[in-house]
Amino acid sequence: MKYSKYDLILISVSVVQLPSLVLWALMYEKLSLSLHLMIFFAELMLFYFNPIVITHNFLHTPFFKSPFLNRLFPIFNSMNLGLPQILYKYHHLNHHRHNNSLEDPSSTYLFGNNGQQEHWVSYSALSLLRDGTQKAWAQTIQKKEGQLLGIEIGACVLFWVILLGINWRFFAYSYIPLFYFGWFLAHVENYYEHYRARGPSDRFGNAVSYYKSWYNFLMFNEGLHQEHHISPQEHWSKRPETRIRFQDQMKKAGAFEAKVPPLLGMFDK
Repeated sequence: MKYSKYDLILISVSVVQLPSLVLWALMYEKLSLSLHLMIFFAELMLFYFNPIVITHNFLHTPFFKSPFLNRLFPIFNSMNLGLPQILYKYHHLNHHRHNNSLEDPSSTYLFGNNGQQEHWVSYSALSLLRDGTQKAWAQTIQKKEGQLLGIEIGACVLFWVILLGINWRFFAYSYIPLFYFGWFLAHVENYYEHYRARGPSDRFGNAVSYYKSWYNFLMFNEGLHQEHHISPQEHWSKRPETRIRFQDQMKKAGAFEAKVPPLLGMFDK
């Protein structure tokens, strides 16, 4: 591991996600409705966890010392995401470059009215369908990474073909809803990591953190999101140190501290 042995946990979760979907597809006709609902919820949590924690951290701090493994992992993980990971890369880098301003394709203000943030439901429901992905695609080609994009698209298509070949009902009635709602939850998380934040140009107040230890243990310090925006290339294990180092600047900037986890941000009154 390049940064921490604990990144092995994230790699393991990613490795488990793919065969667990194949196994579900193989057993699809034998399971009761109640089992399907329980499995759907478990897989939904895995799907949500991947872009928010696994893919996100890999983008900023690649897990492996080996360049080959750092090229191989995104190809594999693209199948988990249902989208090429390289598109996530450029979409997310745009987010850090513009910090939720109107130039940021994932901005919570971009489709809001009268300078206000968009409602969380429409933001989360429609973000997957908006043009941020197209911009990321153009940047991928511009950076001469079109070959990698093609390989990751091929990996996604191959996985879909496998699932369709196993059971088309699984693909239509379970996988597609899982894909959509997994990304829906990921966008809810992003929304409330920036809802009520200060202006995009304020380095110490342009994101929202949630500091409960249980959440940051389970989510690998994802709750320290303002800290991540201050030092995005720092490994997730260093974010508590960033909090201590910049606590005075964040307090002066009026950085908003959430009372509930981002997925429950709509209840933070």
